[in-house]
Amino acid sequence: MKKIERLKRKWNNYKYDHLKLLETLNISKSVVLATIAAILYAFGFYCFITPAFIDHTLITGSSVVTGGVGGFSQIITLVLQICGVHPDVYLMQSILYFALNVPILIFAFFKVGKKFALITLLNVGLSSAFIQIFNNISFMHEIAVQLQNSNLTRVLFAGVTVGIASALAYKGEVSCGGIDVFSYYFALRKSTSVGKYSTMINSVMIVVYTALTIGKNSGQYVEVAFLNMLFSILYLFVTMLVVDFINTRNKKVQLQIITSKEEMSSILISNFPHSTTNVAAKGGYSHQDKTIILMTISSNEVKKVVSLVRKVDEHSFISVTALIQAYGNFFIKPVE
Repeated sequence: MKKIERLKRKWNNYKYDHLKLLETLNISKSVVLATIAAILYAFGFYCFITPAFIDHTLITGSSVVTGGVGGFSQIITLVLQICGVHPDVYLMQSILYFALNVPILIFAFFKVGKKFALITLLNVGLSSAFIQIFNNISFMHEIAVQLQNSNLTRVLFAGVTVGIASALAYKGEVSCGGIDVFSYYFALRKSTSVGKYSTMINSVMIVVYTALTIGKNSGQYVEVAFLNMLFSILYLFVTMLVVDFINTRNKKVQLQIITSKEEMSSILISNFPHSTTNVAAKGGYSHQDKTIILMTISSNEVKKVVSLVRKVDEHSFISVTALIQAYGNFFIKPVE
């Protein structure tokens, strides 16, 4: 274990001594995660979200509405069907998904980050391509057909796969495009969880889609359209839970560190972009002078902070408390 730790330290020191290598590795990580996210999104979209479109009808099976750009693509496809046009649904949604993301990614380029926008564009392009690829794979088509009327199964698996796809993209500091871009933007500005913003925006899409479905069928099958709406809400809820469970960037915790090392606070401040509050204390059993250090950090920094504290003072006592929100000048590394 000690040898492995030494190798890790040497590798980390080497990376930070070669900043171009570090930047290349970070970009490569984002590209890999964006690619995996695209595959998962396309798989979830093709197999679980739109099997009801296989026979170009909307009532044969329950149609899960994704919301956002994917949901807007579904709405446009539905409008075309109402007008008597019956295009290849997967091809139409692949094209619309990519085209509608272009102006959103321009917004992301200027308001979020250049690397974020470009790699998100890669993710969107790959998602559109993989949807078409899966449409030409008989095995994938058979899965979609078999699940056409398994509504609850489809909703749960769709929520999990698309949620994991979005969360993996967030881990790489990119997104799956569409509403995820705006959710990411608002979450960074407000420094809060991402999932609830997507849910609020996507709920509007569900209502619009449901109303159009009822209108298309002249008021018939209202109960089916209403059931579709409920399943779509469940899908969004599952997706939100998965995203917020995996994406820890905007979650915060408060550390309470009890230590006898006076230099602990300075060491923490020099290694992390957060300040501390120190309170003088005395041990109840030892009667020795202690310092209680209060520090608010992102939840993905906990392991690093705890590891550093234990190296400086192996007898320190650390408690971790989850926070709902933090107000004030809390620093989060900006997205590039």
